[in-house]
Amino acid sequence: MRRLLLGLLSALATASCMPVVEGQDYHLEGQEVRLTLLHTSDIHSRLIPYDFAPLKTDQDLGLVPEAGPFGGATRMAAILKRERARGERVMHVDSGDCFQGAPIFNLNNGEVEFRFLSQARLDAAVVGNHEFDAGALNFTQQAKQNATFPLLAANYNWNDWRQNGSNETGLETSPYTIRNIKGLRVGIVGMANISSLNSIVEGGNSLQVTPLEQNEVVRAYVALLRPVTDLIVLVSHLGLTEDQDVVQGYEAYYEYGRARSFIRREDSPWQVLEWFGPEGNENSVVRVFVPGVSGVDVIMGGHLHVVLNPPQLLADPSGRKVVLAHSGAFSKYVGRLELVVKMPDVLGTGEGGEVLSQDYRVFPIDGLWCDDAMRRYRYDSNIFWEDGQFIQTPAVRAAIDACREQEDRQTTHLLQPYIIGMDMKLQLTNIFAYAPTDVTRRNNSTGGDSPLGNIAADSMRKRRRVDAQMALTNSLGIRDNLYSGVVSQESMFNVFPFENTINIMYLSGKEMQEMFDFVAERSSERGCVSQAQISGASFTMDCAQVQINDLRVECKLSLEGADCPPDNREGHAPWQCIQDTSTSATTGRCYAHPGTNIVVGGKALNPFGTYRVAVNDYIAKGGSGFNVLKRNTTRQETGISLRDSLIGYMQDFCTCDDINAGYATRGNRADGQRCGSLVNGQWVINDRLRASCREMQDYENELSAKVGSCSCEDLLRNGYNPSSCGVASVTNPDQARAACIAAKQVGTCTCGDLAARGYNPDGCNIPDVTTALEAQAACAVSAGPFTGRCDCREVMSGINPVCGTVTQQLRNFCTNPTAMPIADAVEDGRIGRRVK
Repeated sequence: MRRLLLGLLSALATASCMPVVEGQDYHLEGQEVRLTLLHTSDIHSRLIPYDFAPLKTDQDLGLVPEAGPFGGATRMAAILKRERARGERVMHVDSGDCFQGAPIFNLNNGEVEFRFLSQARLDAAVVGNHEFDAGALNFTQQAKQNATFPLLAANYNWNDWRQNGSNETGLETSPYTIRNIKGLRVGIVGMANISSLNSIVEGGNSLQVTPLEQNEVVRAYVALLRPVTDLIVLVSHLGLTEDQDVVQGYEAYYEYGRARSFIRREDSPWQVLEWFGPEGNENSVVRVFVPGVSGVDVIMGGHLHVVLNPPQLLADPSGRKVVLAHSGAFSKYVGRLELVVKMPDVLGTGEGGEVLSQDYRVFPIDGLWCDDAMRRYRYDSNIFWEDGQFIQTPAVRAAIDACREQEDRQTTHLLQPYIIGMDMKLQLTNIFAYAPTDVTRRNNSTGGDSPLGNIAADSMRKRRRVDAQMALTNSLGIRDNLYSGVVSQESMFNVFPFENTINIMYLSGKEMQEMFDFVAERSSERGCVSQAQISGASFTMDCAQVQINDLRVECKLSLEGADCPPDNREGHAPWQCIQDTSTSATTGRCYAHPGTNIVVGGKALNPFGTYRVAVNDYIAKGGSGFNVLKRNTTRQETGISLRDSLIGYMQDFCTCDDINAGYATRGNRADGQRCGSLVNGQWVINDRLRASCREMQDYENELSAKVGSCSCEDLLRNGYNPSSCGVASVTNPDQARAACIAAKQVGTCTCGDLAARGYNPDGCNIPDVTTALEAQAACAVSAGPFTGRCDCREVMSGINPVCGTVTQQLRNFCTNPTAMPIADAVEDGRIGRRVK
């Protein structure tokens, strides 16, 4: 149920103090005026270019997967400056969540994010929910010291800042701002997020704010601003559905006494659709339709990290079109919305301008951010690119270099001290594991447990000093995948950007049931995709039962559920008849537990038992709606971060040396961690992992092959320079490479033997190699493990500029990859789901 505070809204419509907008006198009556809106959103501290694997949706939007790393403030600033220079009337708005998501925030608490946006001449930003991740007081201080742009939150009613202990956040935010852009008056209203901030609606209000109902807030500010503006733009962090609801209206549940004045009013009344309880009773719950708002021209939205290309065109209640645009997240894109606005014939009549047309474009931010021609070249349907071929093309390398030279130097200067600080304090390049394939944070097949979620929860449960019977963490707290390649400290900051810690709690069997029921209910609202990851337990999310419970079928309390619908109950939990506030003292509603088949430690949940449970501190305090944990008084803070817990756990994973040797545990120790994954009660090493380990061993063998007195590794490290190797006949790098190939054994022949015979395999006892071409392929030096940007052969030889900065630790890994712990995980079915 959406909450609202309605007492202040009527005052907005009668406000008399309007700002005076000064500037040059423009005469735009009756003209068609062009306005450019530059849009950023959900930057999440990604000010430094970073690596990730672009999805199909990213590639469809023009992001070139080979042209990493992606994002970055220097590129974003250059695009913003370029587009400002191209337009006559330009405005830049940001849809919130510039904080949190990369290590630069963990060290600086948002200082550099606000300084960057201020330097980029941002016109206005809405306050995102992650702006409060380091506390409301931190947000206030950072805004006061580093933000030169308006921070907007029209739907937040802040507590009186003059009270003792106030965060004084209300002093640093405004509900709206007005920009006069060469005679075009634009009113910008900020709509902050409510759905992700449980603390402001469930008690313990550390933000010191009361949320206001979104549509009535917008309706009031449109009435306030329309007489003095030509265009009204909402900058929103509500979310896509909520943005649509502002214009089109939505259904909600309220107590009749709280909604009565809105239901009875003449202008835009709320429509009662259904009563729950006696009609007309103040305490009865009513299902109402809250009408949409007329008068908004544009909504620039965020929060869900999506790109709307093209933007949606929504019809408001008056039939007027509203442009809704979202421009993605993580500094992967900058959006540009071009509007043609028809100005009224007589200014000051309150009619405002009308958007006649719009054109939207999204600018992908990768290594080719400045070169549209090269991007078209990459996606030319008439060209088939082999793996690695496009990025090695000289013209592409030249284009990337040219774009690098065009990055904004003022932003580079701003970031330098912060980057140096991260290098010194966080050691982000440290490597502690290797992932042969992506370890994903989402389950793409069943919507249940995920590979990364499983090992994250396992690391919490098994951590020394925790040793819990089960562990549970919220899925949304795991923010990124572990991508194939070396797993570094930076990778782990992307996975766990928040400074969450492990808490230990003791839950009764009844509380455990309530917790699993809540997970099922919350997951049902999100397509029955699990919103929690667990360890030491298994259960089924009965999302179908959640929908049945929501029907609120009436029953008699005395019959204890016997009068609830009896059909199709196989596999569902038994009915209960529970008390309902909207029914009489003798009646209730039918309810069955949606969390079913709960097993903890191999045994069915004991409703009378007590369980030692590891959870993260965020949900332990009631975050994400876990009220059952918030009410519990046994919480113990361990101080162990989830990030460090997972790192320590993965460092004990088996290496390829263990797997190739057939060991069951790390180092074949009795107390070593088991190799592989536990599937259906048995530890299994999948074929894909075994193949990866064999390939790494082959690569190591090839490195050790001798050419004169040098190994191929020596030659690789020295750029195939054969000096001092005692190989007089090898005088250049090409001959050195050929010598390394010749040192490799194929059947009973060396590659040198095959080369002498023109790669004819006859007499070499290699029946599976039947042609000279196959023999040549068998002799080729393998690429070795993929490190995330390039393969180990390229790392060692330094021949591929795509590799970027190569650290000594990365070179050491490429010398002996089979000794590195292998980050591998699978979905093992510990979370099932039922949708029928």
